[in-house]
Amino acid sequence: MFYPWWYVSGLTAPMLIAIIAVVHVIVSHYAVGGGILLAMENHHAIKTGNGKLREYWKKHAKFFVLLTVVFGAITGVGIWWTIGLASPLATEILIRIFVFGWAIEWVFFVVELTAAFAFYYYWDRLPPKTHAVIGGIYAIAAWISLVLITGITAFMLNIDGVLGDWSKTGDFWHAFINVQWLPQTITRTGIALMFGTLYVYAHATIVLRDDENTRVQVIRRMNKPFLCGLILVLAGFVGWFVHLPEISRVVLERSAALNVLSGLFVAAIVLIFILAVLGPMRDPKTINGGFAVCLLLFGIAALATGEFVREAVRKPYIVDRVVLGNQILVNDVERFQKTGFLENGYWTSLSLQKQYPQLWHAENEDRFAENELLHYPKEERLAAGRMIFMHHCNNCHAAEHGLSAIGPLVYGKTQTSLVQTVKHLNNVITMPPWCGNDAEANLLAEYLLTLAPNAHPTKENVLP
Repeated sequence: MFYPWWYVSGLTAPMLIAIIAVVHVIVSHYAVGGGILLAMENHHAIKTGNGKLREYWKKHAKFFVLLTVVFGAITGVGIWWTIGLASPLATEILIRIFVFGWAIEWVFFVVELTAAFAFYYYWDRLPPKTHAVIGGIYAIAAWISLVLITGITAFMLNIDGVLGDWSKTGDFWHAFINVQWLPQTITRTGIALMFGTLYVYAHATIVLRDDENTRVQVIRRMNKPFLCGLILVLAGFVGWFVHLPEISRVVLERSAALNVLSGLFVAAIVLIFILAVLGPMRDPKTINGGFAVCLLLFGIAALATGEFVREAVRKPYIVDRVVLGNQILVNDVERFQKTGFLENGYWTSLSLQKQYPQLWHAENEDRFAENELLHYPKEERLAAGRMIFMHHCNNCHAAEHGLSAIGPLVYGKTQTSLVQTVKHLNNVITMPPWCGNDAEANLLAEYLLTLAPNAHPTKENVLP
C-alpha cells in the first residue's frame, strides 16, 4: 500500500477505467480485424484488376486510419492514465512482470502505425504489389499486438502457466503463456474479424449507396471472414470458461447480474448471426444503412457486455492471486491484519505520524496504537475511519451515492453488526478480505454508519 487513493465521486475509478477501456477495445478490435480485411481486399482488388473495388477500399482506409490510429491512440493513452491513477499497484506489478512483453508490443505498435500511414498516404504512389505488402505488414503487426496484450490481460484472470508455475519461478514465459492466453487470443481474433465485417457493412452501405454493383461485391466478400470470426468466438468462449479459476467460476455462477449479462452476450452473438444470414449473406442487395448500423450496434453491445463479464469475474482480485481489489498484495494481508492497515501504508503512516506522534512507536513491530485512537473525540475517529474507507474500499465503492454506494449497503445496520461484517468481508466471495486489525474495523464501521441514508419509517408513513 504505497500509493495515495484516487476518489472518483459517484462513478468510482474502476468504472471510469471500464468506460474508457470498452471504447478503446471496440476501436482496437476493429484496428485488427479491419486491418486484416483491408490487406486481404486490397490484394484481391489488385489481383483481379478491379479499379472500383480498390477505389472503395481507399475510402475505407481513410475512415480506418482516422478511427483506429487517431482516436484509438487517444483512448489507449487514456487507459494508461486511468489505470495508473486508479490501480497503481496492479499496474506496477504488470509492468515489472511483463516489461519484456510491453517492449515487444511497442515495437510492433510502431511498425503498425508506420505501416498504417504508409498504406493510406502512399496508396497511389507505390507499385500495387509493394502497396499490398505494406497492407500485409500492418495486418500482421496489428494481430501480433493483440496476441501480446492478450497474454498480459489473460494473466490477470488466471496466473496458472502452461509451461510452468510463474508464482514459483517468476519466469516471463511462464506468466505470458498462461492457460487463458490461447482461448482469449482465439476469442479476440474472432471478435476482430466479426467487428471488421460489421464496420464494412455499415461503411459500404453508406458510402456506396449509389453504386449497387460495387456495394454487393464488397458485402458478399465479407461473408467468409464473418463466419470464420463467429466460429473463433464460440470456440474461444468455451476455452475461456473451461480455464476459469475456481473462484471466478463461483463468482459467475453466484451472481444473477453476471448470469444475465452472459446470457445477453450469447443472445447478441446469436442475433447478429441470424440477422447476417437473413440480410447480407442471403441477399446483399437488401441490406441498407439502417440495417447495417443496427448490426454494428448489436456487435458493440455484445463486446461491451462480454468485456464487463470478463472483468467482473476477476473479483476479488485485480491480478489473480497477486493483487486484491483494494490494491493490497495477497502476501501482505496477514501482516496487515496483525499490525494494522493504516500504519503499513506509505501515505497513511506519514499522516498518522504527523497527527498522532504520541501514538506512534517506531521501535515496535506494531508501530501505531490504534486502540488508543478509539478513545479520541468522535470527529477524529470518523476522520480515521474515512481514511481507511478511501484506501480500503473506495476502489470499488462510492460513498453515499453512486456505483455500489456504501450508504444503501449499510442501511439499518448497527455498529456491532457492521464490525462483524467488516471483519468477514470475504464471506461475500467478490470482496477481498479485511486487511486491518480489530480497532480499525471499529473505526471504519463508525464512519460507514454516517453514510447510511436517513430513511427509517415513522408512525406517519407506516400503514396500520
